Amino acid sequence: MKSKIQAAWGLAACLVVQAWAAHAQVQLGELKASMSGTVAPGYSATYGNQTNSSHSWAIGGTADLSGSYHSPNFLSYDLGLYLNQSRANSNFQSISNASGFSGTANIFAGSEFPGAINYTKSYNSDGNYAIPGIADYVTHGDSDSFNINWTENIPRKPSVSAGYSLGSSRYTVYGTDDSGKSNFQAVNLHSSYLLAGFNMGAFFSDGTSHSKVPQFISGLPQSETNSNTGAYGFNVTHALPMHGSTSGTVSRSYWDTNFLGDKSTGSVDILDAVAQVHPATKVSVSGSATYSDNLSGQLFESVVQSGSSASLLNNSSSSALDLLGVVGYAPQENLQTNVSVERRSQAFLGKNYGMTSYAASASYAHSLLEGNFSASLSFLANSADQTGQDTLGFSTYGTYTTKIARWHLNGSFAYAQNVQTILVTYMNSHYNYSGTARRSWGKLNFGVGGSAGRTALTSQEGTASSSAGFNATVGYSSWATLTGSYSRASGQAIATGGGLVPIPIPPPVVPSSLVSLYGGNSYAFSFSSNPVKNLIISASYAKSTSNTSSNDITSENENEQFNTLLRYHYRKLNFTSGYARLVQGFSGSGLPPQMVASYYFGASRWFKFF
Repeated sequence: MKSKIQAAWGLAACLVVQAWAAHAQVQLGELKASMSGTVAPGYSATYGNQTNSSHSWAIGGTADLSGSYHSPNFLSYDLGLYLNQSRANSNFQSISNASGFSGTANIFAGSEFPGAINYTKSYNSDGNYAIPGIADYVTHGDSDSFNINWTENIPRKPSVSAGYSLGSSRYTVYGTDDSGKSNFQAVNLHSSYLLAGFNMGAFFSDGTSHSKVPQFISGLPQSETNSNTGAYGFNVTHALPMHGSTSGTVSRSYWDTNFLGDKSTGSVDILDAVAQVHPATKVSVSGSATYSDNLSGQLFESVVQSGSSASLLNNSSSSALDLLGVVGYAPQENLQTNVSVERRSQAFLGKNYGMTSYAASASYAHSLLEGNFSASLSFLANSADQTGQDTLGFSTYGTYTTKIARWHLNGSFAYAQNVQTILVTYMNSHYNYSGTARRSWGKLNFGVGGSAGRTALTSQEGTASSSAGFNATVGYSSWATLTGSYSRASGQAIATGGGLVPIPIPPPVVPSSLVSLYGGNSYAFSFSSNPVKNLIISASYAKSTSNTSSNDITSENENEQFNTLLRYHYRKLNFTSGYARLVQGFSGSGLPPQMVASYYFGASRWFKFF
């Protein structure tokens, strides 16, 4: 495949250069086109402890062809091509030589029926398998995607928009013999119409997906998921007296999934109504009601939408009703207060649960000490029907931005205790804070920042997820810029085809076989310099260590990356030399850490072909 791509690219480059030399026309009838790009011959070599070494003189580069037919409002297009692009010879973030194509066309952009088509394809490109809060694992493989969208916007007629997309990816993880893959396709339709003061809308969506999670992450030999999900519904809004409005929505969502032979099929019907009025300038009154005929289904859909799939602990009949009333009062422009009462009733796990909550809150914003300050504070009293226990909760948030003695300062914090989750039987507590500071002394500039956070279910050990990070930057004019960062994270997540994602629902509801534990830290440094005109020097180093555990399979993981790039620009020529190195390993794979490295030197020239 690689040789075929290179041959095609070489032929295209020759034809384009010949066309440029012959002063090819920029317009042929009503077709207008312009083309630019780079041609980059160079020497590259790749080696590693688990791959065969290779070296060669090869041609690489980029090309971009754009234009229109008749007029840009009738048809416009943009086609892009790249060949043998990597960290060692360009800004392309791939340790391997990646190639690919992208194309976009916009049709009837100036009419009432605009549409767009897009297609992308990449070969041998690096990707990431995400780990929350720390550096991702590096993968490499092929991927493609296709999208088409169309809209109808006729005045005083129902508007319609439609879209269709599909895509796929196949990858392997450096340091393992594991592979992953995913593919999807989806269709969506939307329509809206204004009739006699009623804004009405309808929607429909349906999609299928398939993914395979690497075994060293999931702990399962065949972690494949197939799913079909969709939704359709209707909504309407209308104005009310006293500067108010009311709205209602009726929707149904459905799913059909298969996880390791464990099949699940179901649907969720939701009715939602909201009304709000302003009886006085400073007073607002609102009320809402939401009913779901399948609370278990809502929980399951949250897991499916995260990219995973598995039956929850119980598939018995369930439902939920939520009634909420809020009165707001703004005594002054920068102060808002609210009081509310909420009634939640749920049938779940064969039992009935209910909770009544009373809340009061205030938010305030004002200038303070040559800066801007904003904060909010709320108190919550909960009364549970089944246990008869009352709980108190509160949450607060604050942020402050100012400039003191040429220091630009910013800080924020948030804290909450006993706030409600989707299930009335579980309460959540969390905190987070962050801050930044930066200052310049002539050509010297300095910046520093940090953040931390933690979330967990109240009185539920083993449900916490936490993260913290720190970064700093110092630079002197264009001569040198140094950056450094450190981060750490730990918690619970769900393994998907694209990485670990935080659990979207209370962890006790998710089967333990679906939960992955993770923890680790990472740090990184980078240097860049432009010491003289047209010369750029850059280098970066990053390392992370982590551990994951799922289904009694534990893996200690490491990732180390080092990159350098030297580039000198002379007129339309760029002389480039670079080196990239990756070391990645997982004890759970049973293989030693894999090292792969590449270096390059060569030249490139930019052309405006026509």
